[in-house]
Amino acid sequence: MKPLFSRVAILGVGMIGGSFGKALLERGLAGDVVGYDPKDGVLSKACVLGAVTEAAETVAAAVHGCDLVVLAAPVLAAQKLLEELAPHLSPGAIVTDVCSTKTRITRRAAEVLPLNVSFVGGHPMAGSDKAGVEALDANLFENAVYVLCGSRSKALEAMIKLVRGLGALPVIFSPARHDSLVAAVSHLPHLAAAALVQAAFRPEDNDELLILAASGFADTTRVALGSPEMWRDICLSNREHLFLMLERLQAELNALKIFISEGEGEKLLTYFQKSREDRLQLPSREKGILPPIFNLFVYVADRPGIIGEVAGLVGESGVNIAEIELLRVREEEGGPLRLGFARKRDRRLAAGVLQDAGYRVEWQED
Repeated sequence: MKPLFSRVAILGVGMIGGSFGKALLERGLAGDVVGYDPKDGVLSKACVLGAVTEAAETVAAAVHGCDLVVLAAPVLAAQKLLEELAPHLSPGAIVTDVCSTKTRITRRAAEVLPLNVSFVGGHPMAGSDKAGVEALDANLFENAVYVLCGSRSKALEAMIKLVRGLGALPVIFSPARHDSLVAAVSHLPHLAAAALVQAAFRPEDNDELLILAASGFADTTRVALGSPEMWRDICLSNREHLFLMLERLQAELNALKIFISEGEGEKLLTYFQKSREDRLQLPSREKGILPPIFNLFVYVADRPGIIGEVAGLVGESGVNIAEIELLRVREEEGGPLRLGFARKRDRRLAAGVLQDAGYRVEWQED
């Protein structure tokens, strides 16, 4: 079958860019993928890992003859790349990006790109706290929401087909609306996590704190592991929306300070009840646009190879595990392993297999 794009350039072959290239090639969405990255050694690794089929030494060489160009660099670097690649684009080419903010890069694309090429902003809501092309995952975009910003056109339709080909779920937003929404649900949580780490960690307390910091603290602050360079650029390119969200967060923290300092137990209870109710309104996979996952919880011992043993038993029965996650484990005691299945029937079959093997399993009827 003819690929959707014959020649694709990826500028910035890190975890996201590498995953994008690998997915394009594995799914037959691109004939050739040319990689460009200024960091030493990245492109050789990308070639070995199958993220690109060619390596280019310059931006001009990378985009030459390409019908799709993907900017997979931090947003401020991506804006500079737009200026550098503009004179070398083929007529009819599509330029897209995978940056976390959209307004400024969309505006810059309109300023510098020639009229005979199209820009469609993109933001896959998928990622990892790991960095570098070594962390690529060809299935990274599977079932992920993928935001596209652009007016209805052949270019946008082509990008919708590409996103679906990656296994992702395309949604269309204006750049400004996208930036406002992600400031609240993506960017502010990162700032809050970073601030929480800084507030909690003190040199004189670190040893004791690390002993007591359990899964709650780790889960709450996990996003603080993201690329510092990327998050610097996100803050600088989405300042207006982030400033408003920080003011709102500060107002909430000030309210909590008052309730605590004045011993307002009833107000604290009401506040936490309201927060819990609001949190419960977040759509589950069953109610949202993502396909449903049916969870099975398997209690496992803390010993080497246990996860592989469980997965092997389920796999041998012909059942596919869609998701797998170790929720928590205590040394020498173990803990629950979450297995997610695409169908209730698969969950029921897996439960029977594991129970027959002596495992304790639990699930909640959906």
